[in-house]
Amino acid sequence: MQGKRAVLCLILLGAFQVVWAQTSKKSNAIDSTGEKFQVALIMPFCSADVLNNPKHKNAAISNACRNYYEGFTMALDSFKFIETPLFVKVYDTKRDSLTFTKVINKKDVINADLIIGPVLKEGNELMVEYCKKYKKYHVSPFLTLTKSTINNPYLISVYPDLNYYADYILEDIKVNTQESAIVYVASGKESNDKIVSARVTALKSKFPLLTVKQIEINKISDISKTYDPQKTNFFILASENEYAVGSALKKLSDTLSFTNVKVYGFRKWLDFKTPNIHLLEKLNVKIISPFYFDYYADANKKFIAAYRDKYFTEPEEFAVAGFEQGLFFIRSLVQNKGNMKDILKQDSVQPLSNRYKIRQKDSSKSLQNEQLNILYFEEGKLKRVD
Repeated sequence: MQGKRAVLCLILLGAFQVVWAQTSKKSNAIDSTGEKFQVALIMPFCSADVLNNPKHKNAAISNACRNYYEGFTMALDSFKFIETPLFVKVYDTKRDSLTFTKVINKKDVINADLIIGPVLKEGNELMVEYCKKYKKYHVSPFLTLTKSTINNPYLISVYPDLNYYADYILEDIKVNTQESAIVYVASGKESNDKIVSARVTALKSKFPLLTVKQIEINKISDISKTYDPQKTNFFILASENEYAVGSALKKLSDTLSFTNVKVYGFRKWLDFKTPNIHLLEKLNVKIISPFYFDYYADANKKFIAAYRDKYFTEPEEFAVAGFEQGLFFIRSLVQNKGNMKDILKQDSVQPLSNRYKIRQKDSSKSLQNEQLNILYFEEGKLKRVD
């Protein structure tokens, strides 16, 4: 393609220095038309707070946003040879609603073809009326918006809400068993535990071959005399409590009480202080997660090396997310000539490690990524079912 080099303008209203690498390859060039594409990246970097006090209460969200930004800027290298100039402007909302309101009403943001952000629930709620007025698509990049009823057709959640996990798990059970099966939903007392449990119950009529039973996670032993060892028994352990999960797994691993058992767990388990990898592997537990990164894949090794060279540290989850989402959403913007609505027509895409397929949420106008990862342990290594 005889394309001219794109203009990459990054304006960061904060304290981070903008650095972007050069590339001499045109292999990622994309044909496009139009005068220019504009992207606004709006996040609570809280740069002044964290520079003054690294232990500030906003340090965690600040570091997550900074890592995302670093990965995102690396993705921009793939768009240096598109014909239409690409302008990316970056704003620090300082985790302040007044600052956030001022930022989104800036002319450059109103004129943006795509907004990456906001990150937090409050910001996404403020975007509802804004999107009605300006009809701007915006991306919620890495938080699960489960407890916020945001009915916004211009909101794209990359991490699906917890309700969708129930749909995903039941569909996986349906696909992988041709017989009738019993599904035990064992929930705990944490704030998110009842969400998946309630959704599974609501979906029972869609899966007539599955018998769904609700139990408390600490009472799994009580059903040892009533479950059917002649059928496959699926256990969805809908709990984020490390002790409750560990105890349940130990009971299920007792072959004198339970046989023919398959277990589903959740990403939070990987953050436990002392996850019992041996039990997870012994029970062939499937862990459902919105994020996965295979450190042994060649493409991922190249990304790690490039990230180290640029930022002198290891890429964490949010850096990977920034890179992948930068590739996915900007490529969608360019290929669809600025019409982000056409993203709903795209099939599943895997920019690096994770997959993206944007569809409308059930019983909502909002959009979300419907691609989750099914993870498992083998010989101590975390792997994905492909």
